[in-house]
Amino acid sequence: MAEEMLKVNEFEHGIDGPYHSHRSFQQLYGPETNYSYRADSAEEILGDKDKLRSMIMDHYTVQCPRLAALDDYMKARNDGIYDDDSRRSEQERADHRVAHNFAKVINVFDVGYNTGAPIKKVSDIDRVNEIIKEYDDVNDIEALDSELWRDMKKYGRAYELQYRNEKDQDRSVISNVFETFVCYGTDVERTPLFAVRYPRYRIGTQERVKVYVYTDTEVITYKACQMATLKLEEEDREPHEWGEVPVTEYSPDRYRMGGYEDVIPLIDAYDAAQSDTANYMTDLNEATLVISGDLNLQKYSVRDMVEMKKANLLLLASGVNPDGSREQTDAKYVYKQYDVTGAEAYKDRLQHDIHKISMVPDLNDEAFAGTQSGEAMKYKLFGFQQIAKSGQRGFKKGLMRRYRLLMNIKHFVNEADNADLGNLTITFTPNLPKAILEELQALVDAGMEISQETLMSLASFIEDIQAEMERIKAEKEADQEDAVMRHMFGGAAEDGQSDVLEEPGDGAEEA
Repeated sequence: MAEEMLKVNEFEHGIDGPYHSHRSFQQLYGPETNYSYRADSAEEILGDKDKLRSMIMDHYTVQCPRLAALDDYMKARNDGIYDDDSRRSEQERADHRVAHNFAKVINVFDVGYNTGAPIKKVSDIDRVNEIIKEYDDVNDIEALDSELWRDMKKYGRAYELQYRNEKDQDRSVISNVFETFVCYGTDVERTPLFAVRYPRYRIGTQERVKVYVYTDTEVITYKACQMATLKLEEEDREPHEWGEVPVTEYSPDRYRMGGYEDVIPLIDAYDAAQSDTANYMTDLNEATLVISGDLNLQKYSVRDMVEMKKANLLLLASGVNPDGSREQTDAKYVYKQYDVTGAEAYKDRLQHDIHKISMVPDLNDEAFAGTQSGEAMKYKLFGFQQIAKSGQRGFKKGLMRRYRLLMNIKHFVNEADNADLGNLTITFTPNLPKAILEELQALVDAGMEISQETLMSLASFIEDIQAEMERIKAEKEADQEDAVMRHMFGGAAEDGQSDVLEEPGDGAEEA
């Protein structure tokens, strides 16, 4: 009987009750949620408002849910654990939902590695470098590049909108992926035909939307309307001179997958394992009490038994065996035996697989953290560097297009002689710790001469190198002037002292 009760009361998730199934991220969001919109021409879509409305609604209802799910995993609102309504069907049992944002760990490492050091853009034409520097300063381009990369590796896509403001400044801003898409042509070069931006806002419970369409020659604005009906009524057309569609899509590769999208099922499994562990620890405190033996319960009421349990005390009356001996009475709590070693090994394996498949190293790994040399660390990052190179190539295409559009508008307003970028080189510098002291020692030992300016650039506490060099020069000049003054006046004083001492002597001899 006791063994049967032990079996019956196995309550851990997956043991009793119906078979539990969970649809993975890839099952929920198929290829249709991530394809690029294409058309034979811009007029094919823009000339028919029903086609444009259908395209916008498809993006809103089919593609945006996938983007929202990716965003949730970045913010530890993991759908796999929180949207699973069938995890614990027994209301009296614990049902902890523990989410782990591995997605944030992967994304933050990716962004820091690729954009932690500013991306360098250098042309062989001096005027182009001047225009790019001015543009980058106005738009705080280091921060913008970092956020574009973050979106690109979170959603598999990022959008940048370029425009000229009332102050005749050329600006770049991020356009929200939830309200932006680009329609490409059917040619092999996938030429952007137009871009759509439909920012949404709420007035009370009503969701409204205003639609903007960007072609290669103009911006078409539609009147604000309800999102549910999306009645497109043209409001304004304004020409622009960017030369192309002024919305640029950044993507790491042709698949447009997020950096952590393929490991979401592993994250879900880890969440489930940790949640079950938390449930076990809670349910252990509420384990089932089993009392076995020939009990004389007539003298105890249910209330008496409850009070004894609360007092952590049980008074049990045993029966009598046929031989006259007293029958043994037993009381114990029943709970599932937890395989600590197996469960922890399972969770460690899941965590290891998440880092292995995403190719992002586990910074808490003792083997990784113990690596001191920057060169040795590169070998640990070899797999991740291959993914980074692919993302850099995709991001570089977007940057080349950004500055190509910039030169188009500069040439139109006569701020550049032509729209040629020259030989523009874009360089990514991995943001890795470096063993600078060892490298300097090796170079100096090899006979290399290093300027003071270069050495100063390595010091973290020197913000303005040129100002520091000027201060050093001024101090040296002041020291030289002091030396000259000491030489001149110090020598004269010694000569004067000598004359004074000699005069009495001379007088004594004369006397």
